[in-house]
Amino acid sequence: MAPRRSSELSRFRALADEYLDEFFRLFPQDASEMGLHQYDGELGENGPATHLAYERLAIRIAQEVEGLADSAFTGDDWLDRRGFLALLRTHIFFSQRKNWRTDPQIHCGAAVNSIFHLLIRNAHRIPGILPAIHSRLEQIPRYLAQGASCIRLPVPLWTKLAVQSCQGTETFFAEMARELAAVSPDPERTERLCAAAALAFRKYARAVAAKEPGTANGYAVGREGFEFLVRERTGLPYSCVEIRATGERLSAQLNEELAQEVRKFGKKKASAVLEAAAERWEPEGSLLEEYQRVNSKVRGDFERANLVTFPEGERCQVLLVPAFLRHQFPTAAYSQPGQFDPDQTGIFWVNDLSLYQKAPEKKAAEVRQHFGLEFTCAHEAYPGHHLQFCIQNRHPSKLRRLFHHAIFYEGWTLWCEKMSVDQGVIDLPEARLIQLHDALWRAHRIVIDCGLHDGELSFAAACRRLQNGVGFTAARARGDVNWYTSSPTVPMSYLLGRLEVERLHARLVGRDGWDLRRFNDWLLSFGAIPLRWIWEAELRS
Repeated sequence: MAPRRSSELSRFRALADEYLDEFFRLFPQDASEMGLHQYDGELGENGPATHLAYERLAIRIAQEVEGLADSAFTGDDWLDRRGFLALLRTHIFFSQRKNWRTDPQIHCGAAVNSIFHLLIRNAHRIPGILPAIHSRLEQIPRYLAQGASCIRLPVPLWTKLAVQSCQGTETFFAEMARELAAVSPDPERTERLCAAAALAFRKYARAVAAKEPGTANGYAVGREGFEFLVRERTGLPYSCVEIRATGERLSAQLNEELAQEVRKFGKKKASAVLEAAAERWEPEGSLLEEYQRVNSKVRGDFERANLVTFPEGERCQVLLVPAFLRHQFPTAAYSQPGQFDPDQTGIFWVNDLSLYQKAPEKKAAEVRQHFGLEFTCAHEAYPGHHLQFCIQNRHPSKLRRLFHHAIFYEGWTLWCEKMSVDQGVIDLPEARLIQLHDALWRAHRIVIDCGLHDGELSFAAACRRLQNGVGFTAARARGDVNWYTSSPTVPMSYLLGRLEVERLHARLVGRDGWDLRRFNDWLLSFGAIPLRWIWEAELRS
């Protein structure tokens, strides 16, 4: 049996290498984002031939990997095979649904992200990356024209969002041109390339808006498709009905817990408590200094409490969003290092819009948006996304570094938030209230995610659920649901992922006597893959 297993494992690794080589050739901008800097100036072809070539590649490699007996793989090798098949199968699913034809956001999003990624990862050394930015700017008109040629019967909502995104690039390119021209050896060329790119986005918006529209709910993948994605993306064995029932139960349970917590503050609504707390809150220094101070404190508290191991050399910078990028960021965001990048520095961006307000009351209102930033630090940096990806990117398997299952990485971040409260790392009086309110939002996401994609819930009804159930404004609810339509199974993965962590914790810590550090280190050692698969791999070892 040993020679046979060795032969199948060698064939598997050869197929993985073949896939990666061809993927990088077809989509060099993705390779660049993964930290392969030889691709930094490239923007791949974007016509139908490229997307069909990728589909054929994924189908062929998937068929060959499926032909390698599952029983020949154990432990980490089994996880690599299972995760690789999930990656290929989901890519094939969306390709055969022709999302690259029906979703105009795919093409304009990839084009602007090809510039945006270079900027945010190199904001401290713009002159050094300028040749690559120039190269991509030159290629954007061709890339978007090819993208427009792909579009057939686009989903109306996705067309609307793509047009809005294209309109937003006007400000982005205008402000970027000023910033880059100031450090460019040829400022006229820089400004010309930025202007040409902005024009290309205007043309793309006009072209896709003129296309004959598809069906209004064309974003829905259907019950069968959704349940397929549940299996491949989350590792969970549940039907839509079962998942929806779980979401409804969690919503009711969290509503009860939230009501009990609110009564401690003598209020009727959580929003009233949190608004009052935000008004009382004042950072000790600037908003950036407050994030840096709190982020350092949260990291130190976790380290001193011996709750998780921090690998040698990990580094997370807390930086202010550059002025010309401020419209592209939420209040705060994390930028992970590329999977293969020698520089594994994470960047935790703070978007302080108060700096651009003159009136004191408007400045204060912008600062208040950041109340509860302790949770943001625990979620985005320590021990959340930054620590998790920092460890994953050290995994000896190239494939494992690529796996990106939200059931793990978002479940882990909610687990981090819960640990922060349970272990006293976050000691705000409103800490548990904030955690419960955010968990309630994620519980409603479970129901909405299922409903949007199996056809049980309309877009308008999904928005109303967030407004009535979580207190969102109409605009915020629409913004959230817009995202849900193009990311089936990801919205539900946050809270379901935390529940998966809690189940393993109950078994390994509660029953088997592991300490919390051992448990957390064990989880993080696998990378972002479904927790059910981790347990199955353990049983196979």
